[in-house]
Amino acid sequence: MNHILVVEDDLSISHLITYNLAQAGHRVVTAFDGPEALHSVDSACPKLVTLDLLLPRQSGWEVLLAIRTHPRRQIATLPIIVLSALSSSHLRTDLRKSGVDHCLGKPFSVMELCVLVRSLLANRADAVWDNPL
Repeated sequence: MNHILVVEDDLSISHLITYNLAQAGHRVVTAFDGPEALHSVDSACPKLVTLDLLLPRQSGWEVLLAIRTHPRRQIATLPIIVLSALSSSHLRTDLRKSGVDHCLGKPFSVMELCVLVRSLLANRADAVWDNPL
């Protein structure tokens, strides 16, 4: 069971994502603003983050930057899927340059999100190896 952090300030969207990811077998923690998201990243150690950009108190961009510059490699390299109503091609390019693994524009397909989550987690698991030295 993988631990996923859903960062979304819209309660109905948060519930939709949480329900579907839980049905897919994941353990889900939610955060509704930037500071709460960063606290959850540090305390819950998720395997993946879904992140809205338009958050109260601290933007999703700031959360993204804090994760990507985190001193713990395990956190700095977390797979991140941005879910945002802001979805221009220029924005998606900027997000990719900032270390986002994937961006879905709102409204999005929950089925597509679940497939992306499964794919990113599988790719991450395949990339992990123990160095015998």
